[in-house]
Formats: sequence, structure tokens, C-alpha cells
Amino acid sequence: MIAHNELGHDPVDGKDYDGKPVRMCPLYPGMTCRDHTDAAVDIDTAKGEGLTRVPFIELCPNSWLVPPVGEPVRIPEAEQFVAGKVEASVKKLQKTLGPSLAKTVVGQVKNALGAADKAIDDEAWTKSLEALAGIAAHVKKPHKALEGLIGSRLEAVAEQVEWAFEDARDGDEPIAERMDVVAKLIKALDVSVYGKEPKPRAAMQAWLKKQATKTR
Repeated sequence: MIAHNELGHDPVDGKDYDGKPVRMCPLYPGMTCRDHTDAAVDIDTAKGEGLTRVPFIELCPNSWLVPPVGEPVRIPEAEQFVAGKVEASVKKLQKTLGPSLAKTVVGQVKNALGAADKAIDDEAWTKSLEALAGIAAHVKKPHKALEGLIGSRLEAVAEQVEWAFEDARDGDEPIAERMDVVAKLIKALDVSVYGKEPKPRAAMQAWLKKQATKTR
């Protein structure tokens, strides 16, 4: 994505992909100057959305490869104008990322992640974990990027359940009612995702065991 923050020059006549006449940027055929300024705004807006932040450099254009994990990699200034060298940079970076997903399973993985997200929004933690666990049927061993996507959902589930556990643990209801709530939370997390158990489960089991000892 190449952006410039100010217009600084006049557009020229050109044609879009449908052959319709449009006013195009003289620096980058195929895009309008407004596309560029809008891109700059989008990049600034994205800084607070947890997206990968590309370093700001005054020299324009500057080109970057943004991998699914790790930091952006800048393409050297002289090489960014040579398609073959850009392609070589891409191939070099790809070799550091490990195996990729087979095209035949991308759809299933995407659907599973979407189902997990919806279940998290609905606080349906078992459904979310089941959706994530189902990915193993398509991908035996997730690569780093997919591992990160799954991990972020597991963290979201863990955070929500942790809040629910704290509410039950510190609540004013009778201890029997609070123990019942925690027991249900433990059961909701009774799904293994690539051999990993959601973090709050062990703490809740320990608390429940302690309370059971006290009530004997």
C-alpha cells in the first residue's frame, strides 16, 4: 500500500479497469490521488485497531512486506521498482514462515474461526472451543500464523470465563450457589484445543476443591 499525505500535483486523464475515463494519479497509474490520501487516513486509523503497524518514513514511495507474524520487512528503495526483486523478497520471507495452509482447507478454517468469534460474542464458550478444536480435522499442526489466530480466541474465552469466575468467587450468594456456578464454568471449558486447556480451568478446580473441603 503506497500512500501520500498531500496531493501536491494535478491528476491526469486515464481509464479505470472498466475502461471508463477517470482522473488518475500521475505517479501511480491505476489509482487516483484520492485513493492515496484515503489510504494514509486508513493507516493512521488502523493504529488503534490491533493491526500490524507499518513504520512511517518520509521518503515516498516506500514498500513493505507485512507477514502474518512478526514485524514488517522493508523492501530496499532501489529494489521496490523491480518486479523480479520484489518477488525474490517475497519468496525469501515466505521461507521463514514455515508451512502454509492448503487451499482446500482455507474455507473450513475461516468458517471455524468465524464460528468461534460468534460464540465468544454470545459467551457460548463450549461452542467456541468446539469450533476451534474442529480445525484439527483439517490442519494437523497449525503454523505460527494460525496458532496465533487460535491463541487469540483462547485468550478471549479465558478472559470472559475469568471474569465470570471472579464474580462467583467474590459474590454475596450462598456458597453452594457460587460453587454450582463455578462447576458449570469448569464444564464449559471441558474441550481441548490442540492439547491445550483454557487457563482459568485449573484455578477454578482448585477453588472448588478448597470450598468442598470447607463445607464438609
